[in-house]
Amino acid sequence: GRGVARGPGSMESCMSEAEDRGHLYGYGDPNAKKTRLQEIVEQRVLDLAEALAAKSVEKLTEEAEAFCREFGQPQSLVSCLEAAEASPWTLALAAEFKRASPSKGDINVGLDAAEQALEYTKVGASVLSVLTEPKWFKGSLADLRDVRVKTQRWATEQSKRRPACLRKDFVIDEYQVLEALAHGADTVLLMVSILPQTKLRSLISCCRKHGLEPLVEVVTLKELKVALDAGARVMGVNNRDLHTFELDKTRTAQVAQALQETFKISFGRGQATKLLALSGLSTAEDVEQARSISCSGVLVGEALMRAADPSQAILQMMAAPVVGEALPVAPGAVVVKVCGVVRPEDARVAVAAGANMIGVIFAKSKRQVTTEQAGAIVDVVRRFGERTAAITAASEEGPEAIKRRSKALRTACGRTPLVVGVFMDQSVEDVSALAVASGVDAIQLHGSESVDFVAEIRRRMPGAWLVKVVHLPPRGEAGDGDGLSDLRERLDSYATLCDGLLLDTAVKGSASGGTGMAFDWEVVRRVQDEWGFPVIVAGGLTDENVAELVASVRPYGVDVASGVEDAPGLKNGPRTELYVRGAKRARTTPMSAPEMA
Repeated sequence: GRGVARGPGSMESCMSEAEDRGHLYGYGDPNAKKTRLQEIVEQRVLDLAEALAAKSVEKLTEEAEAFCREFGQPQSLVSCLEAAEASPWTLALAAEFKRASPSKGDINVGLDAAEQALEYTKVGASVLSVLTEPKWFKGSLADLRDVRVKTQRWATEQSKRRPACLRKDFVIDEYQVLEALAHGADTVLLMVSILPQTKLRSLISCCRKHGLEPLVEVVTLKELKVALDAGARVMGVNNRDLHTFELDKTRTAQVAQALQETFKISFGRGQATKLLALSGLSTAEDVEQARSISCSGVLVGEALMRAADPSQAILQMMAAPVVGEALPVAPGAVVVKVCGVVRPEDARVAVAAGANMIGVIFAKSKRQVTTEQAGAIVDVVRRFGERTAAITAASEEGPEAIKRRSKALRTACGRTPLVVGVFMDQSVEDVSALAVASGVDAIQLHGSESVDFVAEIRRRMPGAWLVKVVHLPPRGEAGDGDGLSDLRERLDSYATLCDGLLLDTAVKGSASGGTGMAFDWEVVRRVQDEWGFPVIVAGGLTDENVAELVASVRPYGVDVASGVEDAPGLKNGPRTELYVRGAKRARTTPMSAPEMA
């Protein structure tokens, strides 16, 4: 049981050690290597000893009682979940504040916990999850207290129910429950993966004695049985195994099925047992999946901490998914591409800021990459998106397939950023060979490739996403004689084969783009609003004007290369972040939060 504390206050039991600790990772295996989770728990054991030396249980109890006198007793986690089940969302959002994590490193270390939590609260979060572990997650108990005080004050002023506050930490002892109470928690996370059965039961009992209903986390079906045997009422399934950091979004469904079929336990609305999905959720489709298996709530952390506009991210995520339409583009849903990337570190900055696509150029260019450079960028993007293979394109045929394909593309790159290989007037053999060798997810054809050429690429690489560029004259040079008269015909011809269409400014005297010059943005309004083609806009975009474009014409997507560079291929990190966040934050017609029960 390496890394699991018996700690002060351990409960004696007639249970054998094998029964008590047999579910713990590595138990009975002398060759088991220490995992990061066990390392974290060992550190928390040391932290607990320091805390006990600095403040007695009696003193901490007094502080907890004083907090409750000033701010009120903890509220019921179950009641919060039930209220959310009766709301238009039909399940609770547990919105999380975490500055960093062991799997992703720094996420957004500069954010203020209370301000972020207040933003979550205003759009309907039922639970506020606050990481209080300091070393790997860069959290604190002060964050928890600040969140409780600020959101309670706002809720009181608005005559609304405040969200429940969850202490998210590696709780191994009753002392930490008292700490949570003294800093405003309504519930605490208890992880079956780090607690012997006797200690889990002791902690559940301790929580309830102090008016807290704990959220008991399970990862495996063996842990589910341990939780049920301990009397857990509210359980959360962590789709990420913190021993291995492997993410498996099917875990919640597996546990839900076992609850019903193996243990014959009903859960969800109107039931005493509640189930939440706890990790790896980022889209409306993810939330809808949780709804479909009767989850009472979803916990979302990283997606909100990275979001340029957390409020809009919540509203889009909690709404029912829109089926089959790429237009109109909702606020914050614009697809953001950063192109001409040659350095892995530039790709990492872009995707961490929220970019949906990273472009690597295989055509002759100042930003041309080798297969090896492209492969390194693909590796970075895949690691960030927690995947090991390319994302396969949707198969859509028939009239208006471009709308369904574009919707599928937006969904795919909303879940995990994609890498786009950019080609221009190269042979079919070169395009397919380079795409396969580098591992890119998508192919962008940037030259004068014919419809037949695109069809051949589609035939050879049916799993690749295809984007075709259509070129327009620079702003001020447009006119029927300059090619706009046949624009719809060109878009129509490519739309039957492609997943995305991109409008870019042509080089004078050539059909190719990549000039850094803008075309008339009003063309986008006509193409999307009148003709119904979702389009990505490139040419002349920078961190200073992208928000204006998105707010004024609401393009399906935006694409930048030179507009955020210090030199060709060398991205400026802060400008890249400003560009991505500017596009995502741009204000169009806002969505609204439902009235919560």
